[in-house]
Amino acid sequence: MKILVISDTHNEINNVVKIIKNNKSIDMILHLGDVQSDYKKIKQYYFENITYVSGNCDYISKYPKEKIIEIEGKKILMTHGHKYNVKWEYDTIKNIGFHNKVDGILFGHTHIPYLEENEDLVLMNPGSITLPRESSTPTYGILEIEKNKKMKCALCQYTYE
Repeated sequence: MKILVISDTHNEINNVVKIIKNNKSIDMILHLGDVQSDYKKIKQYYFENITYVSGNCDYISKYPKEKIIEIEGKKILMTHGHKYNVKWEYDTIKNIGFHNKVDGILFGHTHIPYLEENEDLVLMNPGSITLPRESSTPTYGILEIEKNKKMKCALCQYTYE
């Protein structure tokens, strides 16, 4: 299963739409928050198989702030990350992952891409597809998950057409 991981779209989904249209092999999208109206537009008009958690800019939201999902036998914690001080350190969010016995943690909030893979845990922040920090290039993540195999993770730079 090939999964597009995005975060922090902030009312701008044009780049996401282009990725969807240019990558027919995407099976699912995981959106890690900020802004829920973007999630609704993507789901309604472009891609139905999308899961969302709300972020710090989703002031009134019916969507959960975090959730654990299972894909092909892998448990993944989805969260925006703002509750776990991800702008300053990753130990807190890693401990939440270990406590919940997940295989991976996906988070956003910082707008800065990050990937850490070890035997016990994958930690990925796809950055922001619309409002990048520390670089002028928007970024997103790709997860490839097959049953009984190690997750393949990649951070990708969005290239303008």
